[in-house]
Amino acid sequence: MLVEATPDGIARLVQVDADQLDADQLDHRDAAATWFNVKHHDDDEGRDPEPGAAAEHLARLAEQVEDYLAGRLRGFDVPLDWAAAGVHDEFSREVYREIQHIPYGETSSYGQVSIDAGRPRNARRVGRLCTLVPVPFVIPVHRVIRADGGMGNCPEYRLRLLEHERRNIAAERAGKPGPLPFR
Repeated sequence: MLVEATPDGIARLVQVDADQLDADQLDHRDAAATWFNVKHHDDDEGRDPEPGAAAEHLARLAEQVEDYLAGRLRGFDVPLDWAAAGVHDEFSREVYREIQHIPYGETSSYGQVSIDAGRPRNARRVGRLCTLVPVPFVIPVHRVIRADGGMGNCPEYRLRLLEHERRNIAAERAGKPGPLPFR
């Protein structure tokens, strides 16, 4: 994963193959997130950030992703830097906030998210925003489906994440020891 953070929060999380990365694109100053290739901006021009804030966000995200994949976490609470993520309009932010409220293991349609975000006729735009999501996992677009029940973009991956969540819910309800890791 390639992760970018600023003192204000996480800006991007992208899954990439290590073979595709250009070493010049990466900044390895953060030792706390050992399995992330990370880039952080604690020294951006024109800012007077708290020292190490971006690195702290990265470490927190690394811990939360690990806990999510291990089945111990159901929702992320790391701060997001909407501006650095390129999310400038209020509708997009509202859509992403609504998606963050979809319960673990459950789904909602693009149309329902559009209604919940206050623009009932924008289901296609919601679908587009799901393909452009800057921070998957934290904004769980795998829980947003088409009206016909289809999974949209990257269906195999999205289905695996939902199955992971549903296995943990079922195990908890059955009183089985858990949590169950992602597989």
